[in-house]
Amino acid sequence: MPEGVENRPSAIEGAGLFATRDFRTGERIAPYSGPASSAPVASPDGKVFSLEIRPGLWIDGSGQDNAARHANHSCDPNAELVWDHKEGAGWLTARREILPGQEITFDYGFSLAESLAHPCRCGSPACAGRIIAAPLRAALRRHLRPPGTRRD
Repeated sequence: MPEGVENRPSAIEGAGLFATRDFRTGERIAPYSGPASSAPVASPDGKVFSLEIRPGLWIDGSGQDNAARHANHSCDPNAELVWDHKEGAGWLTARREILPGQEITFDYGFSLAESLAHPCRCGSPACAGRIIAAPLRAALRRHLRPPGTRRD
């Protein structure tokens, strides 16, 4: 486990990643590590911890040594996954100050199709109700409006 984080039960989903110290904006929190693969890989319990780095390149983050795999999605995340091309590694990096005890979250960046099978339980006032990439949330909200409501 990287210094400054721990995993424990989360109100969002299952286990979460929590800060045990202050993280400044832009500070690296934990690497998202694992072997590379050409397709997403499911862990033995059926959970998927794979991240698509570019088309056809995935990182299988299901290994026990990957603490970042416990970071949950949020529609108002306090971290982001930053790919360091020089290192060939992804890092959870603070988007804003994170205080001890706060859950570390990031935007999973799911497509519209992926989002339909994944409800979001982040609890943010900005929650779209589905795990979906930030740029797609407005379109999702327009499509999910009840019939007869006004479209802007």
